[in-house]
Formats: sequence, structure tokens, C-alpha cells
Amino acid sequence: MSLIVQKYGGSSLASPRHIQLAADRIKALRNSGSQVVVVVSAMGHTTDHLLKLAAKTVKTPPSRELDMLLTAGERVSMSLLAMSLQERLVPAISFTGSQSGIITSSDHSRAKILEIRPQRIQEELQKGKVVIIAGFQGVSREKEITTLGRGGSDTTAVALAASLKASRCDILTDVEGIFSADPRVVPSAKPFEFLSYDECLELASLGAKMQPRSIELAKKFSVPLWIGSSRSLMGSGTAIGPRKEESTKMESALIKGVVTQEGYHFFSTGQKLGAIISWFKDSGVALRFFSLSPGRIGFLCEEESASAVRDFLKSCDPKFLEVEKVALVSVVGEGVSNSKDILPQCLNVLEALESEALLITSNSLSLTIAVPRDLKAELAQSLHYQLIEKA
Repeated sequence: MSLIVQKYGGSSLASPRHIQLAADRIKALRNSGSQVVVVVSAMGHTTDHLLKLAAKTVKTPPSRELDMLLTAGERVSMSLLAMSLQERLVPAISFTGSQSGIITSSDHSRAKILEIRPQRIQEELQKGKVVIIAGFQGVSREKEITTLGRGGSDTTAVALAASLKASRCDILTDVEGIFSADPRVVPSAKPFEFLSYDECLELASLGAKMQPRSIELAKKFSVPLWIGSSRSLMGSGTAIGPRKEESTKMESALIKGVVTQEGYHFFSTGQKLGAIISWFKDSGVALRFFSLSPGRIGFLCEEESASAVRDFLKSCDPKFLEVEKVALVSVVGEGVSNSKDILPQCLNVLEALESEALLITSNSLSLTIAVPRDLKAELAQSLHYQLIEKA
């Protein structure tokens, strides 16, 4: 008998009706002869609501107590889903992360899974039950409740699938899989039928709808993934697994997607490299991209770190340049950096749009262009048309 792990996101459990539809889908899967483990997120925007509630109550919520608060969201989802399954005469039981044997590091709000002790899950599966597990959470070896950070339910699901040696892991959301671009930005975007682990990881790290940590885990433990919509019992989706040979042209670049991401500031300074490196090392502020030219250093940082960077540069370089509201537009595919065609095509698109890039960087799987946010949609649409639709 095959074992399938399914993860339902917050949008798929947003209301009692959503939970009932999820129960119908799980029942159909179990009736097909599979054992089923379900990982759930908090309903709808519950986590955001709890964070706002904490902020209205205290100025600085202690990280331990914040974890205790946030894990309540998934506990609501798991218990309601278990009730709904039992009403449909499907035996089911719900567990918190700690009850499931998910052992994590002791880092509150950003814990990592160290091991899973799934004995209790396996015992209930042997009794014929659907086991429902609260995602996003675990317990440290010091017996403290912890959370895994944003998107942690995806990581929980893949880790459980690896530990239980599941046939596959389904990540169920409100969209029909992963698309060649964000359909809200590029209306002509199409869903993928298949992506390799590496392609999906690159897309996810640059803004696509998936949690990068979960893809890394899936690749490490060879867990087959399927990402699709929870809205219907049958539907299209994106399978993720080992790379397939898709092109007969040796060393050709196969562009898979154009990904967009917001929330960055661009800084340019004449400050010396050593001083920049020393400050970033001491401050803990993360850099995403970095460029170095004679007498000038340019870099991006996330929006929440911009004020700290600005204060530092004001103290040492009054002539620094800052561009707020910066977006990344990334072209993703095998062999991008080795292609002689991709960069010139991207530059031609920029020239046709009469826009300049703040920064361009590439690796073997992607080429990323940083531009002011108001150019994001037009650039993404043009690149998608030129590199994917015309190809």
C-alpha cells in the first residue's frame, strides 16, 4: 500500500467550506487504497492576525512566547480537519509537531528540523487512520515548542515524506502548479508539467510560489513532489523530480521561467570594499547581489534592512546613491550563464524599453536584472515573450 503525504496551505483551509472540500479530497485518496498523512497550515491569514495581535499587546514579543502563540493557528486547522473527516466516516487523528516526533534546533521562529521520530504516526497509520499533522512547528531537545519560519509547513511535509518513505508529497495550494511567470504580472504565463529539483529551487529562491527549504530537502532525499490546486479532486499540476533530458541541442540554454520579486533597495557607494565588508559582517544585514567597478560598489539589500544601511553610508559617504522600491526580474533555465544568446537578448529588451538595469548578475541557472519596481511588469512580459513564447 502506497503512502502519500499531502500538505494543505492556508488558502486551501481558509473557511469551514474549504476544510470540508479538503476532507472530501482526502477521503477520495484514502478510498483509492493509499495511506494518507496530511500536513496543514493555519487557516487563511490566521498567522498574520496572531502577529498583529501580539504587536498590539506588547512592543517586543519574546520569541519563545511568540512561537507558543503562532503554533495555535495550525492546531485549529488540524483539529477541524480531523473532525470533518470523522464526520465522513474516515478514521482520523490530529497531532501537533511535538506529538509527531518532529525534533528541531532551539532557534525560536527559525528552527531547523534535526530528526523525525515517527513511531506514533506509523502506529496510527497501521490502525487505518488518516494522520493530520500541524505544519510549521516542532519541539527542541530541551522540550521547547519551536516554529520553522515562513513557509515552514512545506518543509514539514517534505521532511515527513522523506522520513516515512512516502511515494510522493503533494503540495496543495490555490493555483494550478508553478507557472512560467506570475500570471498576475504576465497573463500569458503557462503552468509547468515538470521541473527538475534544481530548476524549481532556483525559481523558488527568486520568487516563485514554493518554499526553497522544502525543495532542498526533496532533492536531498529524492522525494517526488507534486504541486497543484486543492480546489478540485482532479486537476493539472507541476511534478518535481530528477532532471530529464529535454533538449537535443548540446549545451543549449532551455529557459523555463521569468520570475519577479519585490522588496529591495539598491545602494551605490564610493566607500572602500574593506569597510563595506566589515560593516555587513558586524551588522548581520544580508546582501543578495553585489557589483564592483573601479571606484564604485553597488549592492541590494532587503527593504527591512535599508534604514540601517542608509545610516551607515551617511556616516562615511555623504554622496552615496539609493534607489528605493527595486524589483528583481530573473530568467531561469539550464545553461543560462553558458549561453551566448541570453544576455544579448535581455540587453536588447532593456534597450527597447528604454530602461537601464541597476545591476545584472548570473549563475548557471539564472540571470537576474534589478530595476525600479515600476518597470517590473513590462520587463517581465517582454522577456517572457522573447525567451519563452517565441522560442
